[in-house]
Amino acid sequence: MIHPDTEMRFISTEIGFGVVATRFIPRGTLIWTLCQFDRIYSQTEAASLPAAYHDVLGRYAYLDVDANYVLCWDAGRYINHSCDPAMLGVDRGFEIAVRDLQPGDPVTCEYGSLNLTGKLICRCQSPLCRGTIGGSDVLRLGTEWDARVEKALEFASKVPQPLLAFSANAKLFNEYANGLKSIPSYLEHYAGPDIVGDTMLDSGQPWSMAGQVLKKGV
Repeated sequence: MIHPDTEMRFISTEIGFGVVATRFIPRGTLIWTLCQFDRIYSQTEAASLPAAYHDVLGRYAYLDVDANYVLCWDAGRYINHSCDPAMLGVDRGFEIAVRDLQPGDPVTCEYGSLNLTGKLICRCQSPLCRGTIGGSDVLRLGTEWDARVEKALEFASKVPQPLLAFSANAKLFNEYANGLKSIPSYLEHYAGPDIVGDTMLDSGQPWSMAGQVLKKGV
């Protein structure tokens, strides 16, 4: 579920639609959380869906560390990538603001953490833009992302958290926010080379189901 002080807007012809803040959202705020409305598909379930569903799932779902497809039910599926993202992940199921967001600021995340099955050309226009985004980016940048999350968590217990009531595991988030538990590294959420590929994908091509690569043992 996406934070209530956000909405989907048309960003540009090149980028299309995205999510922006409608009010001030302070650093440390939970902006997205996995909730009971979100749908999780195993690789087998995803592959068994009629072909017409594959493009939708491939474009709007992401792969978690267990190689399950996670499909957000609301505008969370329209959050765009930035190489300098507004929010980053805290373990699985939480994304928090790593800087203050003003009304109109884009709500962006880090696609390099989503176990992409191919490489995407990046159009984020950030000074830190990497040019391409791939699922193996986490191996290079995960430690840096961890540090940004740790700093943002210092504010998490001091700001309003309207999404906590909807979180699948509010207790765990509170433990992270209050320093009672160490967060797992981004590196622990890498699904592995049997999922992540280096094939360059067209911007119009679904990316999370590219090639229907199954995780070993599934």
